[in-house]
Amino acid sequence: MFPVTSRSSSQLGPGRDAFGLIDAFFADWLGQRSAPTLASRARLEVSERQGNYEVRAELPGAKREDISVDIDGAWVSISAKTDAQTERKDGEKLLYTERSSESFARSFELPQAIDAAAANAKFENGVLTLTLPKKNAPQATRLAIK
Repeated sequence: MFPVTSRSSSQLGPGRDAFGLIDAFFADWLGQRSAPTLASRARLEVSERQGNYEVRAELPGAKREDISVDIDGAWVSISAKTDAQTERKDGEKLLYTERSSESFARSFELPQAIDAAAANAKFENGVLTLTLPKKNAPQATRLAIK
C-alpha cells in the first residue's frame, strides 16, 4: 500500500494544496486525464540546408493569426495561443459550456545571425515552417594608416 505522510501546504510548493494533489492522483488513477496542452503537443525541429536554417514547429489547434515569430540577430522566438469553446445545447437551454485558452512560447539561439528581411514563414496543416537565411558575416578589412 502507499505510505501515508503528512506535509504542510508550504512544503507542497507554491500554488499546490494537498486536496489538489489527491484530486490529480485519483483523476489519473480513474483514467480521467486532461487533454494534452498545446505546449506538450508542440514539436520543434531545426535543420540547416543550403545556407538557410529551416525551422518546423508543430502547433496543432493554432490559427495563423494567433502565431507570432520574432527574429533578433541569431535569436528566434515563436509564440502561439489557442482559444477553444465547447457548447452543448438542448433546444434553447444551455446544458454545458467549457472554455479553454492555451499559449506556447519557445525561444532559441541559432549559431549564426539571420537575415530577417529575407526570412519566410508558412503555416499549413498545423505546421509552421520558417526558412531563415543566414546573414553574411562581415568581412574583415585592413585600414590604411595615414
